[in-house]
Order: sequence, then structure tokens, then C-alpha cells
Amino acid sequence: MADTDNIDDIHGFFQFANVSDSDDDDGIFASAKSRKIEFDVRSINYAPKIDEDGWFDRSQAMGMADWANTHFGIDEITFTVQRLYFKGEYGRSADLCKQAVAAFAKKYESNLRVASMRELIEIGAKSAIRDDDMDKLEYFHDWYEQCGGKNPGFSSFQAEVLTKLGRLDQALEHLIDYLEQRSLDAQVWERIGELLVSIGDSKPYAGTAVQTSWLRLGLGAFFVSHSIIRVSRGWKSSELAIKRKQLQTEQLLKLATDTLLRVFPGMAQAASRGSCEDKIWEKCNSEFALDEASKQRLLQSCADRLATSVKWILTSFSLGSLDSVADEDAEEKNVADL
Repeated sequence: MADTDNIDDIHGFFQFANVSDSDDDDGIFASAKSRKIEFDVRSINYAPKIDEDGWFDRSQAMGMADWANTHFGIDEITFTVQRLYFKGEYGRSADLCKQAVAAFAKKYESNLRVASMRELIEIGAKSAIRDDDMDKLEYFHDWYEQCGGKNPGFSSFQAEVLTKLGRLDQALEHLIDYLEQRSLDAQVWERIGELLVSIGDSKPYAGTAVQTSWLRLGLGAFFVSHSIIRVSRGWKSSELAIKRKQLQTEQLLKLATDTLLRVFPGMAQAASRGSCEDKIWEKCNSEFALDEASKQRLLQSCADRLATSVKWILTSFSLGSLDSVADEDAEEKNVADL
């Protein structure tokens, strides 16, 4: 091999060996500053999008079927109905949701549980509730049932819709389903108490001796809710959490007091003088229990499905719904002590 042969020429390993990396060269090792490309920023055609422009709302530009089939259709539709809801345009929000549900039902007919489908139904139902449109609410409820599910969120939302539709017995079933999955929820026990009182005020119980039994059951549910709030150590110490707890406690106390006054009208004078909060809850605790004869009269007056819910509630009371609360509280305290 000739002495003049360069190893770079033979093997090509260092084919850039003679290229300088100084800033004065234009090679691949030149600095970023010397390699930059200059252009006029005024040539960029960009218009920022803001919510108030309604850029996402294409309902006027194309039909729902075409919109639903665009690449970002479901995201734009969902964002549009959300914005309409929060702007208070409940009627238009419900209308668009109804159209969208019909369009996407064809697309997702084999899997109606997709999150985007459920979200549209929920927004539509909430819009219909705010707009007091029972026909549309029935429509969304039917679709929501077809989505199916076994989770606390599904049960809670079903109960909210069914309560508005006046199907109180079915709403009660869904709240019980919720508690079987997540028992220590004070707000759900409060909702159960309100439902029990409302059932007692409806036909055929209003004005009968059985009505008082419904009110007493309501007192029991309110008392369980109060006890969960009082015993639970899960409340956060932030100002917002403390305020929320105070509002929830005050609302629950009013519900319990109003129901107590209906069961015991003679307490009105004491209540007007400002009865001690503890005494009101003591009265609830001592008066919600039903004797055996009252239980039987109540169960005999109920349809089978409602009777099943009543038995579940009575069993919860007799088993001591607060035992699990106390156990969890003790467990949290032991962990904290460690």
C-alpha cells in the first residue's frame, strides 16, 4: 500500500476529518447561529382561537351527521354543548345533545359505554333538567340505561334523573346500589332521607298513618348522614373544605328539623326558641326507629320493589350503619399514630 494513501480514503471512517468546526465555516459543524434561516414573521397566517369566538361550534355550518363524522367532531360537539350549558342556554344544549346522541348511537351501537357517548347523554340530561323539559329528559334517560354500568357515578346520576321524573321508588333503588359500593357517603344518605320524606308525601301514603313511618325513616337517614359527617376524619383542612362541610351540616340540620316538626308538631315552640343542635340530633336518633307493627304496616302498603328497598334501609339501621364508620375512623387513627 502506498505511503501516500490516507486512512480516510481507504476506509471512509473519518470522511469529515478535514472539515473545520469553526464558526466561520458553513459545514455541518457550523454553529446554530450561522445555520439559522431568516424569514418574515408577518408571513405567518395565524389567528388565535378563543372560546368566545365559538370556533368549535359548527352546528350552523353543517348537519349533525356530517359534523359527527369529522375527525374532531365528537370533541367539538362535546365542547359546544358544555359551553352552551355553562352559558345558561339549556334548551339549545339539550337539542344538540339529542341530535348528537342519535348520530353517535349508529357509530357506537356495539359499545354505548364509550366515555364520550355517556358524557353527551349526561350533559343533555342536565340541560333538560335545568330547562324543565321532561320529554327530552326521558329520551336521555332511556339512552343512559342502554349504556348500562355498575359504578357509583352511574347509580347517582340515574337517581338524580329518576327523582326529577318522579320515579321515586326507582331513584331509591339506585341510591341503595350506590351505597352498596360506597357506603360512607353522607350526601347520599341525605338524598335517601329526602326521597323517603317525598315518598311519604305522595300518593297513596299522604294523609295516612303510614306517612309518619316514612317520615321516621327519613329522620333515620338524616341521622346516619349527620353521624358520618361528625365521625369521619376524611375532611380536609382547607378553607373551601371547611366551608363545604359547614354548608352541608346546616342544610342537613334544616331537613332534620323540618321533618321532626312534622312528626312532633308540639316541638315548634322549642324550635322557635332555638333548640340546641345536639338535642335535635338526639331526638332524631331516639325517634326514627319503628316498632314491629309499624314496620309491617309500612311494608304491606308498598309494592314489592319499594318494599325491598325499605327492608334494606331497615336492615341497615338495625345492623348499625355507623359501625363501619367507627371502624374506619379507628383504623385511620391507628395509621396516623404509627
